[in-house]
Amino acid sequence: MTPRKLPVVLPLALAATLAGCVERGGWKSAPRLEPRSLSASQALAGAKVDAAAWPAEGWWRGLGDPQLDALVDEALAGSPSLEVAQARLRAAQGDAIAAGAARLPAGALDAETTRQRYPEHGLFPPPYAGSYVTDARLALDFSFEIDFWGRNRALLAAARSGVEAAEADRAAARLALTVAVARAYVQLDLWYQLLDVTNENLRQQSAILELTQQRVSAGLENTARVKQSEGNVALTRVGVASVQANIELARNQLADLAGAGPDRGQRLERPRLAPASGIALPSALPADLLARRPDVAAARARVEAAGSGLAAAEAEFYPNVNLTAFAGVQSIGLSQLFQASDRIVGAGPAVHLPAFNRATLRGALRTQQAQLDQSVGEYNQTLLDAVREVADVVANWRALERETTEQQIALEAAQRSYDLTSERYRAGLDNYLSVLSSQNQVIQAQGLGAQLRSRRLTFSVDLVRALGGGYSPNRSPG
Repeated sequence: MTPRKLPVVLPLALAATLAGCVERGGWKSAPRLEPRSLSASQALAGAKVDAAAWPAEGWWRGLGDPQLDALVDEALAGSPSLEVAQARLRAAQGDAIAAGAARLPAGALDAETTRQRYPEHGLFPPPYAGSYVTDARLALDFSFEIDFWGRNRALLAAARSGVEAAEADRAAARLALTVAVARAYVQLDLWYQLLDVTNENLRQQSAILELTQQRVSAGLENTARVKQSEGNVALTRVGVASVQANIELARNQLADLAGAGPDRGQRLERPRLAPASGIALPSALPADLLARRPDVAAARARVEAAGSGLAAAEAEFYPNVNLTAFAGVQSIGLSQLFQASDRIVGAGPAVHLPAFNRATLRGALRTQQAQLDQSVGEYNQTLLDAVREVADVVANWRALERETTEQQIALEAAQRSYDLTSERYRAGLDNYLSVLSSQNQVIQAQGLGAQLRSRRLTFSVDLVRALGGGYSPNRSPG
């Protein structure tokens, strides 16, 4: 072998010697859950199955209230949380561009000039020795890293997975915002329903007070009953005021979610939500949640990014080979800088061989291994939570159907009892306490009915969220 070839061949020989010297420390990656392994057939048994049950983009329009549609549109246009998610996506895209550029040749135009005194007994003879001279260099410098071990490819793959995760995070933030607006709107509707109940209670209490005063005037009741009835009317007015305050708070919350000031909430009218019908599940659960839930997709992309980062960390143990080149002019003295005789041209390899920093590389590798295990754990937990959320909605809906049936029976019985007791009280055949008892049963049944209606709407929104809200990796909302 000639001495001229030795500088090139020796690093490659050392690289071959070091191949396989990545110090993994006996580490093995944590296992990743597969959706098909999460059995849910019994938990989801009995639910209606419809292949078209996946939520569609703009799912909130199915609730049938144009005012809600406007609020969601305002929230999507002005939410700070979505601005943050969009900024993170742009940052991830920038990282991917930078990682891709590392795989391409790099070039730069370098110009430099130095005014210095050369020593009398140095490298340069007179007239430069002992004099101040300006030297200059103007050149195009090129470099290209030969990615033998795939480090740059792995970093690019990690960056692209980071972009996928950021896109999914943006979709998840969008879904969370629309669900929050819908749930807050359902809560506002509930407070209006409860206001109806408390106002009806106030009307009935006022009627009882008037009737009691008439019976006292007729000598059929004592004054204590009037005072008791007056107290009940006052307490009922307190309940009305409390519900009205909750309506104001719900208005403020919706204005905040819409990215506006509290005055936006003051312009809201009473919700006009369509009643929620039954629920239906897609036929392919939980397997398809992997592609339908943005949070699951983001967690999976982070696992891929961590895996690529680990591959890049392992590649750091091997030599790094760069090709460098330059072309330009250089001279001592500016007057001769652009003469043809002062041109410079050169090229050659540069090898970086990790030899004395392997402890640093081991530390970086351990960090990447831990990052991958953390990403796998977060993905597994996200997938488990996604399947559980669907099962929770189904379980809640089953209980809701039973509760609704019983509530209707209780309301009809309580209303009939109240009507009969009121008639008997007017006729002097029953006492005041019986009227109060039967009235309280009606109020409780009516309040429960309002809450069940609200829960029905809330569970339908929860199911939309559990099924991904219309997300698709190939059709992420803008």
